[in-house]
Amino acid sequence: MSIDARGQWQSRKKAITIQVKRLPIVDVIYQGPLPCLDEYQDAFFEYTQLARRGKPLLWLIDMQRFDPLSVDATTRKGASEIFYRHRDVLRPVSVAEARVTRDKFTRYILTAFDWLTQGNSDKWPCQQFDSMLEAEGWLLEQYRQKHPHLTAGPPPR
Repeated sequence: MSIDARGQWQSRKKAITIQVKRLPIVDVIYQGPLPCLDEYQDAFFEYTQLARRGKPLLWLIDMQRFDPLSVDATTRKGASEIFYRHRDVLRPVSVAEARVTRDKFTRYILTAFDWLTQGNSDKWPCQQFDSMLEAEGWLLEQYRQKHPHLTAGPPPR
């Protein structure tokens, strides 16, 4: 399944939704149920299709209904391997990634993970937030800094 005419894609079990109506912002919504590895793989296929267009992308990840800490070790490892298989396609166009979660502890864990993995420069800037508005503002600032010659950004929500 690919992104439809409405600019949306949803994983088989409806755990992950991708919306591209506001490019360069790519809204990724974790709907609550735990995604299986097939869903991660399918989502990363869609991400790479977007990346192959060659235009800057801002990843706005809504994890407010999803607890990434509840994912078992096997799935976490598999999801990480899926990311590493696709990173070379994603890296050139990925400006930044903002994750929104309600849980402060989850934000700390994600920040620590990002800090530990930034040393290998395999990823773009990532930041955790407790509000969509704050996350989107940070993403747009990252966009303006990296691409000052392009327009200010996507249409509002």
